[in-house]
Amino acid sequence: MSARTAAPVVTLDLRTGHAGLDGADGLHRAVRTALGGGAPVQEAERFLLVDTAPGLARHQRVYEQVLAYGTGHALCVAVGAPPAEPGDGVAVPPAPTPWALDRPSPLRPPAVGVLWVLDPHCGTVADPTPDEDDGALRPLLELLAAPEVFDAVLNAVAGLPDGVAVPALRVLEHDLSPTARDRVWRQALAGLVGQDDPGGRIAVTDPEAGGVPAVLAPLIGAGTPKPVHSKEWRRPGGEADERYVACESALLEAEYAYGRQRGAGGLLRGAAGDVDLAESLGVAAAELTAYRETVAETLRDGDGVGLPPEQRRRLYERGVHLPRVPEADRERIGPGLRDYTQGLLAQRLPLRSTAARLGAVADLATPTGSAARLGRLDELCPAGLPRRMAGPRPFEVRGAAVAELAGGCAVAAAAGLWPGPGWVLGPLAALAAAGLTTLALARRPGRTGDGHLDGGGQSGALAQAGAGMLGAAAGSTLGQVLAVPAWLGLSTLLVALIVLPLLAVRRWTEALDAWWSAGGGSEGRDVLDSLDGLLADAVTHDWLLADARLYCADGARAVAGMIRRAAAAAEGRDPVPVTAERDGGPARNAGPPDDLLDDDWFGPSYDRSTGASGSYDSFESADPRYDDTTAQGWDDWDDWDGDPEPGGGPAAGRDTPWRDPLADTVPPPREPDSATAARPATPAAPPPDDVPVPWLEREAGDGGPELVATLVGDLADGIAGLLDPYWGAIERDPGAATALPLDREVRALIDDETARLARDGVAAAPAFARDPASRPDPAVLLGLAPDRVARILREHGDGTGTVPLCAAEHRRLLSRDRYAGRGVCFAPDVTRHAEDPLGADDMVWTPAGRYAGVFRLLPLRTGSVRTVRLRGGTTGPELPANANE
Repeated sequence: MSARTAAPVVTLDLRTGHAGLDGADGLHRAVRTALGGGAPVQEAERFLLVDTAPGLARHQRVYEQVLAYGTGHALCVAVGAPPAEPGDGVAVPPAPTPWALDRPSPLRPPAVGVLWVLDPHCGTVADPTPDEDDGALRPLLELLAAPEVFDAVLNAVAGLPDGVAVPALRVLEHDLSPTARDRVWRQALAGLVGQDDPGGRIAVTDPEAGGVPAVLAPLIGAGTPKPVHSKEWRRPGGEADERYVACESALLEAEYAYGRQRGAGGLLRGAAGDVDLAESLGVAAAELTAYRETVAETLRDGDGVGLPPEQRRRLYERGVHLPRVPEADRERIGPGLRDYTQGLLAQRLPLRSTAARLGAVADLATPTGSAARLGRLDELCPAGLPRRMAGPRPFEVRGAAVAELAGGCAVAAAAGLWPGPGWVLGPLAALAAAGLTTLALARRPGRTGDGHLDGGGQSGALAQAGAGMLGAAAGSTLGQVLAVPAWLGLSTLLVALIVLPLLAVRRWTEALDAWWSAGGGSEGRDVLDSLDGLLADAVTHDWLLADARLYCADGARAVAGMIRRAAAAAEGRDPVPVTAERDGGPARNAGPPDDLLDDDWFGPSYDRSTGASGSYDSFESADPRYDDTTAQGWDDWDDWDGDPEPGGGPAAGRDTPWRDPLADTVPPPREPDSATAARPATPAAPPPDDVPVPWLEREAGDGGPELVATLVGDLADGIAGLLDPYWGAIERDPGAATALPLDREVRALIDDETARLARDGVAAAPAFARDPASRPDPAVLLGLAPDRVARILREHGDGTGTVPLCAAEHRRLLSRDRYAGRGVCFAPDVTRHAEDPLGADDMVWTPAGRYAGVFRLLPLRTGSVRTVRLRGGTTGPELPANANE
C-alpha cells in the first residue's frame, strides 16, 4: 500500500474564520491537531476543507497555503447559496441565476474539487440553527473523510466543468442503536475481562495437550531432553554410575538365583552350588541402600537456584555430568511465551483466564531446588525396603490349605483304587505327598551358611499325610466294592504318580514366590529405575534447565501481570464521549493555538455518546416520506426557466422540447408557510447525530448473536498488538514489565475503539484485527436484513432516487445535460464477498462499515461558477478587488 493510499483525510473547518492558520507554523499545528497530535507531517496529503460559499474568495490565501503543504489534493465543501451580486470592489460578469459561486483561482481541478452544498437540509427545514446545519453536514463529511471515497469523489469532480458539482446522494447508514451499542460494548468488555479462572489445567505429563508450545514443554513438564534420556549425564566411573551399576548387577544376580530355584529343579536339587537366594537378595539390598544414599547426597549437593562452580564440582565428583541441551537456550523461550500468549488471546480466552494460564505456567516452571525431591525419594524407596530385602522371613508352604488337602486326598484315593495292591499304594502316595511338602520347607532360602537369614517356616506335611491316608482308605474300599478291573486300577495309579509331583512343585513355587515378594525382591528393579529417574529429573529440571526455567517463570509471571493490569484497566471502562476530531467531523477554527499539545484551535466539539439522541428510523418509515407518490415533480418547478442559457438559444421549456436533467432524482417536499409560522419561537435543536436528512436512510439493529464475541475478538487482537512492541523488553528483563504502560494503552485502545464504533460502526474490522477475512457479515453482526446494502445499490446505483443537496429554487443552477453527472457507488469492504454480488466493477470499497450507497455529482450551468483572484497582497476578509478570469 502506498503512502498516499494509507494517508488520512485532514478536515479543516473555515466557516468561522481562519485565525490560527496564518503561516506555516499555524497550519502545521492545525494539521497535527486534526490528525490527533501524533501523525507524521508527510501523511497529511488529503485535505477536506469546509467553508461557507461566500467565504471561499476571502480565504484564498489559506487555500494557497494548504495546497502548498502537501501534494495539493483537496476537496472543498462550500455551504450556502450566496447571491450573484458581488460586493464592493469585486468585478465579475453577470450570473445566469440569482446565485453564483465565487471560486478562488487555487481551487481548480484536477488536484482540487469543490462540492457546493446549497442547502444541507435539501429545502426541508426553514431557518435551521447552526447545530442543525452541523448535524445535517455530519454524514456527508464523514463519508468524504474516508480516503477511498475522497479519492473517488475528487476524481469524479475533476472530470466536470470547472471542477465544481452539487452532490446528490442516497446512502444507507446501518448501525446499532445507541442503547444496543452501549449494551453490547459493556458485554464485550465483561467478556474480555472474564474471571480469574485458567479455563483448563496444564498436565505436567503432557503440557502440549494444554496448548503449551513445544519449546516450553520441557521447562514445565516431566519430559527429559535426549542427552538425559540416553544417560549421557551419568559420568562413566563416577560414584553415581558405579553405585548404579553395582546395584543393577546385584539385583540381576538375585533375580537369576530366584529364577533357578523356582520350579521342580529348585525343589529337588536346592541351591546346588549357587549363591543362596537370601544372600543374593541381601547383597542387592545393600547396594540399593548405597545407591539411595548417593542419590540423596547428590540432591543435597546440587540444591539451590543456579549452579555456582563449587556445586558443579561436587556434582561432577558424584558422577553427574551436565551436557549442553538445546532446551536450555533462553533465546527460544521469549518467542515461545509470545506464541503461547497470542494463541490464548486468539482463542478468545478472557484476559484474567489468560493471566491465570500464564501464572500456572510460571508456577510449573519455577525451579524448587533439588533438595525438595528428598521427600519424593522417601516415597520411591522407603527406608524399610532394604531391611525387608535383607532380613530373615518365614517360609510358608501351604500344605494345610484346603485345596492342597483335597488334592492330596484325591491322589491317594486314585492310587488305592486298584483292588488288592491299592491297600499298599494308597498309603504310599499319601506319605510321598507329605514327604515332598517337607522337602519344600527344607529347600527354603537362607538355610545355607550360618543360617542368620533363615526365618523358619511351616509346611503342613502332617495335614497332608492325614488327608492322604483318608483318601487311600476311601479309594481302596471303593475299588474293592466296585471290583475295579486291574487295568483301570493301574491307569488311576499312573495318573496319581503324575499329579503327585506336579502338586508338590506348585506348592514349592507358590511358597518361594510369596517369600520373594514379601522380601521386596519384585520391587527392587522398579525402585532402582525410579531412583535413577528421580536423579535424571533433578539433572534436567534443577540443574540443566534451572536458568531457563527461572527465566521462563519470570517471563510468564511478567506477562501475566501485564495482562492482569490490562484486565483491570478494561474492567468497567465506560464508553468515552466522542469528540468531533475523533469522530471524523470537522473541527471548528476558533482561534490561534497557545500550545502545541494543549490547544483548542478547532473549538468545542459535540458529544456523540452522552447527548440525548433519538432512535434511528428507517428511511421508508421516516416522516416526511420521499417517494414517487409524495414528492413534488420537477416539472412543476420550471417557471424560472424563461431566461435563455448563456450563449444564446431559446429558453428551455418554452420553445423547444426539453427533458428534465434531474428526472431521476427525488426532490424533497417544500415546507408550507403555515409550518414556518407554527414553528416554536425557540425550537429545541436536535442532537447533531440525529438531524434527519432526506438522502440518508438510517437502520438500527439490536445486535446479532455473534456481535459480542466479535467485539471481544477485536479487543483481544488489539491487546495482542499492544503487547507486540514490548516482547523485546520482556525478553531482556522480565522484571521491567511492571513499568511498561500497557494499562494506559489499553484504556486508550478502548477509548479509540469506542470512537471507532461510533464513527465506522461495528461491521468494519479495526486496523489491528488479525483475521479480518473471517469477520461475520454486517447483517449478521447487526441483526438486520441481509440484503439491505445490495438492495440500495441495485435500486439507486445508476443515480435514480438520489437527493440533491439543494432546495427546489436552487435547481435552476444545475446543468440541463442529464448525462453530464458522475456517480460513485461505495459499500463496506466486509460486504465484498457477499452471496449477493454488489454493484459494478468500479465499486469503491471502504474499510468503514457504517455507510453504503450512491454519491452522484451534478454539474452546474455555465456561468454559475466565477473564478476570482485576490488582487495585490491584501489578506483581510474584505477583498479590495477581484478580477474575472
